[in-house]
Amino acid sequence: MILIYYFDEEKREMKAIALDMDGTILNHKAEFPLTLPAALAELKEKGMFIFFATGRTSHEIQSITPDNCPLDGYVAASGMGVYVDSVQIDATSFSPDTVEKIIGEARKREIYYEVHTLDNSSRTHLQDRDYIIRDFQLKRPDSLKAFEIDFTETSLKQDEQWVDTLPYEGVVKMFFFSVDEKKIGDWYNFLEQNRDSGDYALYTTSVHNAEVMQKGIDKSTGIETLLEHFDIRFEDVHAIGDSMNDLPLFEKAGKATAMKNAGDDIRSAADDITDYTCDEDGLERYLRKTYL
Repeated sequence: MILIYYFDEEKREMKAIALDMDGTILNHKAEFPLTLPAALAELKEKGMFIFFATGRTSHEIQSITPDNCPLDGYVAASGMGVYVDSVQIDATSFSPDTVEKIIGEARKREIYYEVHTLDNSSRTHLQDRDYIIRDFQLKRPDSLKAFEIDFTETSLKQDEQWVDTLPYEGVVKMFFFSVDEKKIGDWYNFLEQNRDSGDYALYTTSVHNAEVMQKGIDKSTGIETLLEHFDIRFEDVHAIGDSMNDLPLFEKAGKATAMKNAGDDIRSAADDITDYTCDEDGLERYLRKTYL
């Protein structure tokens, strides 16, 4: 997710801050820090508007954000849905044919997949559960990160994850994962080779996953929609994130900050780096040091 805050221009400070959620707001256990809403409330009292922009769906954003967290609007599914005061003002989705084709290819290769819509959490066909469980029970390589194990285990245990009929309408994201690095690597390469004809963008946050989003839609386009709504310039935005899907936002923002836990490619694209990771309340510490 991403947040945006506004400052007095006479003080020559940024008018907006844009924050990623996973690995930035959330720690690697996908927990929302208990003290962060209070810090955001202090920023709100200074006249800042607060927005989230994330790869998560609207359903996931609402379910994980504390009730006491000030929030004026948010960008869901990396730009596929844009909301002001929880009211949708813009939305984009894949064509059903594109979803059916890509998921069909993944199923043939026995790749774990999740189909996301704006209003629902991830869905996987119940028929594929056996091969997915077998994949997850493979010997876990050192390249597999602890948070990936926790995240996938949680998904596998959710009854609502498994459905008899997959949704093809209104799909905003397709996520793929495998313990087998070669298997997911081959799948990523297939997606990369067919990206031009498939009309999608491809992201990854580790060697064990791949994420397919709509081509031409990303966090920067979602934030741009919010900025137009609130009459704010992109050059007045301070972006903070940790992942590949934050790069389009970093490129347009007036200032970009990478979390300490970000990869080298993200850190090299940033103007500065937080002193602490997302597991050390790095975001709140940075915001307090910089703005409070």
